[in-house]
Amino acid sequence: MLAIPGEGPLYIIVDALDEYPNSHDYPSPREQALEVMKNLVDLNLPHLHLCVTSRPEIDIRMALAPLATYSVCLHDEVGQNKDIADYIEDIVHTDAIMREWPKEYKRLVIDTLAQNGGGMYVKIFT
Repeated sequence: MLAIPGEGPLYIIVDALDEYPNSHDYPSPREQALEVMKNLVDLNLPHLHLCVTSRPEIDIRMALAPLATYSVCLHDEVGQNKDIADYIEDIVHTDAIMREWPKEYKRLVIDTLAQNGGGMYVKIFT
């Protein structure tokens, strides 16, 4: 289906690849997904475009780095970090249990999670 001539551009977006299980099964679901992406890239179809988002897990970086046309690290982007901090702060202040915590506990949770959010990488294959 991917190789049908005359078709317009096809975009496949894989979000949160790092959340695919990386179990001890062989191959793990994450390894299977990485293999599918490698096979898609190897098809060299000019109308096929892949976009993969993930935290910078070592197995994912090693598998996708040689395949990617573009790679964007959002880990140090001010906008992304602010969005993460805003989200965490909103959850801490609206969660029924957490909103009862002392202010210093809330601040500790917000600051710790915002600073250690794990970052995000975007890989684009064209």
